[in-house]
Amino acid sequence: MQLVRLVGAPMLLVAVVWLAGPQAVLTAVRGADVGWLLLGLVSATAGNTSSSLRWAELARWLGHRVRARWAIAVYFRGVAINALLPGAVLGGDMFRAWQLNRDGCPMAAASLSVVLDRLSGLWILFALGALALFVGIGSPEMDILRARLHVPDGWPSGLIAAGLLGVVLLLPLLVLSTLAALAGWGAAAGGRRAMAVELLRRPNGFQQYRRQAVASLAVQAFAVGALYCAGRAFGVVLPWWVVAFTAGPIFLFAALPVSFGGWGTREVATVTAWSAFGIAPPLAVAAAAAFGIYALAQATLAWLPIPSTPTGPTHSP
Repeated sequence: MQLVRLVGAPMLLVAVVWLAGPQAVLTAVRGADVGWLLLGLVSATAGNTSSSLRWAELARWLGHRVRARWAIAVYFRGVAINALLPGAVLGGDMFRAWQLNRDGCPMAAASLSVVLDRLSGLWILFALGALALFVGIGSPEMDILRARLHVPDGWPSGLIAAGLLGVVLLLPLLVLSTLAALAGWGAAAGGRRAMAVELLRRPNGFQQYRRQAVASLAVQAFAVGALYCAGRAFGVVLPWWVVAFTAGPIFLFAALPVSFGGWGTREVATVTAWSAFGIAPPLAVAAAAAFGIYALAQATLAWLPIPSTPTGPTHSP
């Protein structure tokens, strides 16, 4: 599997560049606006910094108090692992769970913190996409989107957006409560399932749900902003709401464990999503590659020292 990732991702990227036209991609790169690129890097870095603080807050709720500086240092090392090693986000997530466990957090809670942190990011990313649909109501781009998705003429865009938003916001609560109920059925005291149920049923769960939603909204706004800036750097002029809506599949494909740092799958998703709105493939490839380079640039922050966390575990949610 590792060999497939090492060979397959570069081959996929080469294939996308070849289909888009190597010379056209090179021309787009040469004409890049450095100001937009730097603004995108700042936005991407702010997003990952916010994400590290969101993870620290989730770890505290699960019973282990960590400092913000510790979470930031560990998180950016995870970013470096994701950017430089095969496995997309899995390697960095495993590293974060391992570091949290080394810091004194039980492995069950450490692993759950990373899983819930990752899922909350994806959850709000799609919620942001649903919110973006409200902004696009009545625009030419909305007409294009409806035609591409074969939406019947009698279905109001606002009603569709409201339905999607409701499902995205309520589904996590339903899933987590169902998992807690099913996992607790016949679980032996002291076993892994019982520990997982105890963690999922910690006090103030709804308040933590709201905090995660707000934090994840900030994280994804920065991430979408970085993608928007990457596009503008190469002359891609799309409404922000279109970038926010298409960011869902783009980021999801980049996170697939078959990729190497998101390369290849991210470019394929970007070309597919943006071509529907008239964006030339060379520009989409260049923008997606720039977004990937943002992660490589942030990998340098892995040199941040990991401070000790004498605060240790806590029983307050």
